[in-house]
Amino acid sequence: MTTPQERPHKTTSGQDHQFYNSANSSIQENITTLTTLHPTIRQLGDLPCVLHTCPDPRNVSLICGGGSGHEPAHGGYVGAGMLTGAVAGNVFASPSSTLVLELILEVTGDAGCLVIVKNYTGDCLNFGIAVEKAKKMGRKVEMVICADDTTLLDQDTLAGPRGLCGVLFIHKIAGACAAQGHSLEAVYRVAQLVAKNVGTAGVAVSPCVPPGKAPSFTLPPSTMEFGIGIHGEPGALRCGSICCKSTVDKLFAYLSDERGMGLKSGEDVAVIVNNLGGTSELEMGVACQEVVKWMELQNITCYQLYCGVYMTSLGMHGISLSVIRLDKEGTLLEMLHYPTSAPAWKPGCDQVKLPQVPHRIPKAPKTYTPKAGILNDRINKILSTIYTDLLSKVSELDELDRQVGDGDCGSTVAGVVKQLQTRTPHLDYSSFSLLLTQLSDIVEEHMGGTSGALYTIGLTAAAGQAKLSGDTSCEEVTVSVLASCLESALSAVVRYGKAQEGDCTMLDVLYPVLRVMQLNSTAHMTTVTALCTQVADTGVMKTATLKPRAGRASYIRTEDIDACADPGAVAAATWVKAVCKCFYLDDIMI
Repeated sequence: MTTPQERPHKTTSGQDHQFYNSANSSIQENITTLTTLHPTIRQLGDLPCVLHTCPDPRNVSLICGGGSGHEPAHGGYVGAGMLTGAVAGNVFASPSSTLVLELILEVTGDAGCLVIVKNYTGDCLNFGIAVEKAKKMGRKVEMVICADDTTLLDQDTLAGPRGLCGVLFIHKIAGACAAQGHSLEAVYRVAQLVAKNVGTAGVAVSPCVPPGKAPSFTLPPSTMEFGIGIHGEPGALRCGSICCKSTVDKLFAYLSDERGMGLKSGEDVAVIVNNLGGTSELEMGVACQEVVKWMELQNITCYQLYCGVYMTSLGMHGISLSVIRLDKEGTLLEMLHYPTSAPAWKPGCDQVKLPQVPHRIPKAPKTYTPKAGILNDRINKILSTIYTDLLSKVSELDELDRQVGDGDCGSTVAGVVKQLQTRTPHLDYSSFSLLLTQLSDIVEEHMGGTSGALYTIGLTAAAGQAKLSGDTSCEEVTVSVLASCLESALSAVVRYGKAQEGDCTMLDVLYPVLRVMQLNSTAHMTTVTALCTQVADTGVMKTATLKPRAGRASYIRTEDIDACADPGAVAAATWVKAVCKCFYLDDIMI
């Protein structure tokens, strides 16, 4: 059997697997979509610049920009209360000074214009040229540079820290200040204040892939890159993979370093937990929780917490933390709360505290001491054998499930079996229907996914049939009773699960077992169990030749599936044979 490691990967990521028409057209196409979805934003002619459609001409204008690839930045932050305009360069490349000047001239009125620049050499030069030319032409213009990267602590460089996601705090606060009608000088001062009190640290577990190009850097498996920028450049430190808590601790270590932001206990802050483009919402939720925990432990009050996609590096699988130190008077916080129509700005959460999750006190299981006697001992032995045999199959089941599903069939089985082992000493064996009901309850509570639901339905239906069949004691169960219970169980599974025999599921094992029991309902249990063992093995082998028509495997192309048995069928055959083995071996010993 071919293992997943041996099978060649049929998909790759890179310049040949991206959703672009062409690398050159992507910027204009993205602008078209932005202006289509948000009528409050328009394009400046055919230039890669976007503008707020109806800014207040009495207010200071704000512009920003830079290379593309950081979407929703920068065009997504154009709107009332934030930017008046934004200019886009090619991917990860500064826009030309000519483009920047065109935008400045378009938006600047009598109140003047604040130009916000992230600290990259190309941006500083091109925006700087445009600012100087605009001043020469009589426009009131000021420029503020955001250099919020706190991770390049040991590098001796004239360029200084890079500008990262922390620039959004300048957009928001300076934008609010301008919207309130303050002068260019006042808006500039508050922007400078924010720039001096913001810091960012980022980490990635995979690089980004620019349009039509190879990945921006190579990162070995199980490796993390700390101190990454937003242009696909590698970071300041590469280390082995660590858990989310340790990752967040390390990011805050950069932010707390005196050479960086110098974040201290007792301070008031706002924080952006930023998705760099390729991080799942599940991971973001875990990271956000660890951020809040860290701040609570450090006695740092977070008055605003933002979490989501704010400034990306294309599809980089990573996160960044941007922190702004708030003033005690609450002026900066008030401006963070100021409304904006910018479509990409997601409102934050006020004064964050982790909720106390109440611990549910589980009900104590009912205790029962089974009556002495060989048949009660046999039931215990049957259950114990089922548990042992299923646990011995965990690795095999997971391996089979990796080829046709999500690779957790064995782990799911192991989880419920361990619960069953714990609860079995407390089961009440006074009737067969009661025993099946108790097993169903345990499976329902502790076995997730499709398998858990199907076994719960089957056991519940079997328990109902056992009651209809006279509700015999466990000692008096016959082949006929077992057959009627199994028939009811399979009918319920088919009714709700929709699969049929022949669809490459556990039904291809259990229906042949049912037919053997029905045809031999008056035979000795030893004969029946021997036959059931044979047909269970045959059913498993049959699933290796069938086309899956139910479950996750049915969604996989036939050519992508190796010839292997269905993991659910293997699990079903395992417990069927465990039951049979107990009867067969006991009768041989007698």
